[in-house]
Formats: sequence, structure tokens, C-alpha cells
Amino acid sequence: MSHTCKNCGNIFEGNYCNYCGQAAETHQINASFVLHDLQHGLIHLDGGILHSARELFTRPGHSVRDYIEGKRIKHYKPFSMLIVVAGLYGLLYHTLKIDPYKDIHDSTFNYEQFNEWISHHFSIITLLLLPVLSLNSFLLFHKQGYNFTEHLVINAFYSTQKLWAENAQFILKILLVIDFALMLWIYGQFFKNISRIKTFILTLSAAVLNFLIVLAATSIAIMFTMP
Repeated sequence: MSHTCKNCGNIFEGNYCNYCGQAAETHQINASFVLHDLQHGLIHLDGGILHSARELFTRPGHSVRDYIEGKRIKHYKPFSMLIVVAGLYGLLYHTLKIDPYKDIHDSTFNYEQFNEWISHHFSIITLLLLPVLSLNSFLLFHKQGYNFTEHLVINAFYSTQKLWAENAQFILKILLVIDFALMLWIYGQFFKNISRIKTFILTLSAAVLNFLIVLAATSIAIMFTMP
């Protein structure tokens, strides 16, 4: 039985359009449709955001390599997942009133207001930092043959992994150590053609560069927001 695709107008046979992938059967958007979409997009363990989260904490580097090499059907899209998890991080940051500057007493600058601004713009800040992280890893691991866009995907997964961990570890003061450990884990599995020592050195270099850039960006932001 032939179908006319409701998305692109292509005539095809089977359950899915062979041109754009649209399902042959579409259903009215109602409560059942929304619940089904949420189940498969967010909480389905064989695909979606929880599947990708599980992969990032069981086989992160292998999982990211699988995605880049084309095994993508079960994964939540990395940039969409990063935005969702960054939004959750920002919400918790604001709701739990996390304040890394609470011990700083400076009458010339309103750190409380600055911290509040960070919590409201965390998703945007995370996305703006992604090209910087990717440029660092691209330059340090350029001999491994992956292009800059692929490094964007690698670091989108790494940034998401880091945010998942930080969502669960807000009370700890060792987040920099956790960040480096997660980076080493994902890079160590992904870049499988170089020695562990070289991977460690390059990953440490990337972590230091990332930290210095974030520190510089924070300092510049403080300077521009000072009264």
C-alpha cells in the first residue's frame, strides 16, 4: 500500500518515508501523544536522554565514538541534551541558591547579583563555551584525524556528562577534580590510538586551558558589570 508523505509529499511504501523519514501513520496530538513523546524522548531507557546519560557513565568515550561513526538511533541529540541538562543545572543553581562567592566580601562589586545573572543565563554561557573547549581539544588532539565539528560533538557529550555529575554533586568542593576525571575518562576511551600517558598529558593541558579561559572570561564579565 502506497502512502503520500505528509511532511514532504513523497509517495512511498512501508511504514516510513524513504526520503525524509516521516512515519506513514500520524496521530492526533492529544494527551496520549504527549505522554508517549515524553516517554520515548526523555525517559525511555533504550533510547533518549536517560539512555545517553547511562552511556556517558558506563562507556563514555566508546559511546561518543559510536555516535560519531554513525550509531545514532538510540542517542538523544548531543546539543539538545546539553541545553536540557544545562537548563536543569541553572534551575538547581538558582533554586538551591548555590553561591560560590559567598565568602568574598567586596563593597565595590555585587557578587550576589553577578551569581544570580549566571544562574539565569547558564545555558547560553554553556553553549558559548562549547566552541572554546572544542578548539582546545581539536588543537591538542589534531593528529587523531577528527575535524572541529566532530570535536564540538565530543565536547557537547563531555559538557553534558560534567553537568550531570555536578547536578548530583553540588555540595562538594572538588568539582574541578571531578571535571578533570570525567574529561580524562571520555577522552581516554575516545582517542584509542595514543598512549595513556600522552592522553593524560593532553587532557590535563586541555583542562588547564579551559580553566584559564573560564577564569579570564569571568574576570572580564566582572569588570564590565562593575558599577
